[in-house]
Amino acid sequence: MAPGPWGRFVEHISGKLAFFPPRPPTYQVLEHLDGTGDLYLQPSTSDIPRVLHCDIKRLETKATKRGGHGGGSTIITAYVPYRWKSNHSSAKMTILYSHGNAVDLGQMLPVYREISKLLKVNVMGYDYSGYGCSSGDMPSVGHTLADISAVYQYMVQEMKLPPKSIILYGQSVGSGPTAFLGAQESEVAGVVLHSPLLSGIRVLSPGLKWWPAFADVYPNHLLVPKINAPTLVMHGTEDEVIHFSCGVKLHELCKNKVEPLWAEGFNHQNLEMCPQYLPTMESFIAAATQALLSLEEGAGQAAEGAVPSTV
Repeated sequence: MAPGPWGRFVEHISGKLAFFPPRPPTYQVLEHLDGTGDLYLQPSTSDIPRVLHCDIKRLETKATKRGGHGGGSTIITAYVPYRWKSNHSSAKMTILYSHGNAVDLGQMLPVYREISKLLKVNVMGYDYSGYGCSSGDMPSVGHTLADISAVYQYMVQEMKLPPKSIILYGQSVGSGPTAFLGAQESEVAGVVLHSPLLSGIRVLSPGLKWWPAFADVYPNHLLVPKINAPTLVMHGTEDEVIHFSCGVKLHELCKNKVEPLWAEGFNHQNLEMCPQYLPTMESFIAAATQALLSLEEGAGQAAEGAVPSTV
């Protein structure tokens, strides 16, 4: 948090970035009646389909001062496994998806199921503090950083997923926590920035030449150069919310950039409808999968070499 009056200004910028959680939430979290204690998401309206075969959890987040005070919340997560002719996931890669600012998990869960099916991946989604049925009255930058950290730690420590099997995906405002985590966790398989912010102040005042780093929020332009993982930037050329130039600049700043997707004629709301979207994602996931397989093969060979021979 920035000191003194700057702190209040940072909170003002954070609010201007527009956290718009749907009110009321588009879903309820209910408990199955089979005695297992397992949870499920029940859509609040008939126009949102219910998604079966997903694992719903409540996670506690840790208090932090990074990006402003955050943490201490209970957030809702939804794990959507890729299902192909069995009840168990057969996918190597898992996408940790941080959604945009005006939707919640109820609206996004059908999207995650479709992503899982089309891209043959598992998807982990979550609601920020103050969104959906996650606790907290007021979303904030600090909360989102604590939220994504809690989800990632759960995936690695409780689900036992190797970091090299996790792709971080941030859409719009979700690019902020995604870039933050990508800069912190050097072993993730990849990072996808979908219509990303350059930084909070640079979206609100794109003509500004200089601004103190401590008085900005989601400073992706400072975080992206610290991301070691392969990084894919996607942006619509007609984006009416976050200017296309933000994506271009972030791509230039990437340490380990891959070929970007500049969706000609597409805007902030429909980039994923671009014909190149699925092939671009498929290629990115295939490269990450191959890197993981090579790593596993190398580890297996090393283990075999370590076994002492017998006479």
